[in-house]
Amino acid sequence: MRADAPPAEAPAGIYLHFPFCAERCTYCDFATVAGRDDRVEDYLAALRREIASFQPEAPEDADTVYFGGGTPSRMTPEQVARLLDAVRARFRLRADAEVTIEANPESLDAEKLEGYARAGVTRLSVGVQSFDDAVLRRTGRAHDAARAEAAVRLARASGVGVVSVDLIAGLPGENLTAWGETVRRAADLRPDHVSVYLLETDKDTPLTRGMRAGRVAAPDDDALARAYEETAELLEARGLRLYEISNFAEAGRQSRHNRKYWTDAPYAAFGLGAHAYAAGARRGNRRDLDGYLASLAAGEDPVESRDAWDASRRLGEALVLGLRLREGVDLSRLGARYGADLLDLHAQAWERGEAAGILEREGSRVRLTAHGRLRSNELFAELL
Repeated sequence: MRADAPPAEAPAGIYLHFPFCAERCTYCDFATVAGRDDRVEDYLAALRREIASFQPEAPEDADTVYFGGGTPSRMTPEQVARLLDAVRARFRLRADAEVTIEANPESLDAEKLEGYARAGVTRLSVGVQSFDDAVLRRTGRAHDAARAEAAVRLARASGVGVVSVDLIAGLPGENLTAWGETVRRAADLRPDHVSVYLLETDKDTPLTRGMRAGRVAAPDDDALARAYEETAELLEARGLRLYEISNFAEAGRQSRHNRKYWTDAPYAAFGLGAHAYAAGARRGNRRDLDGYLASLAAGEDPVESRDAWDASRRLGEALVLGLRLREGVDLSRLGARYGADLLDLHAQAWERGEAAGILEREGSRVRLTAHGRLRSNELFAELL
């Protein structure tokens, strides 16, 4: 396998991390902080310095920006605009760039949404998670179902072009036999995009620790599988087509930024705990707020980890991530980028997957079946 150079770079995505939250959700394992709002301005200044000074390996051209968190919608439109100015000063950001901001319902109002649109935000991802008030309270969310519905309606009426709703199936106390009603309530709000994630129980979070200790009931795997199947059926009937295992969108409304993660494209990433992939190498920033701020104040790169280009490892990751997409992967095309014969290299996996009804092949293209999406981890483990 060729290992002397990474694949050719496409326009980059830019990820900006805003870690501040009103309170930390019990299921969250991202780099977030609560009760540290006194450091917000210091953090934003440090973030602008990092954008200007570090990650020289990132491509100069960029066509997406994604504000993640944390709760980025706690920023004012003026703060968002200053960060976008910093991005434009460093990168050649295309005029038609997709600019996404993650938002919690309780932090949105009409004035802020109009300000975001003026600042250049084109896409809003609203973290609803559930329409069950008891579930929302139990997991530390600061909104209730009524506030979530009102926020999505405000977003739909604002100048922000695309509105996405995020849901999580399997949160503690969630009645999965009634999950379809949650999905219908989300669809009734007429979002352009819906992300539905199955609760992950392999992360070191307060919720996972409670499950391991027996204080919190873990979701039933069979019930989660049925909820996933019901989700796909209901959303596709509403015109929101599955394009990735966890994501559904109207035509032309897919997340351009997130597609970079699944299609082996480069992305720069700035902020607390942010992870980047460019020039074939990975890097990750430190996750402690005070340490991050101290690094930037001293003019130092806040990077904590670096993984050099490894063609074999990256090929496996690109293959698995690509299979998450509905269209799957063209093995000949991906293999040519890495100097590998993927049809031959994983011949037994393809044969077993076809026999088990997990995947289907059409020429050199391999894609998961609807059944295979529920069992994808088995195939992914074998490929890696």
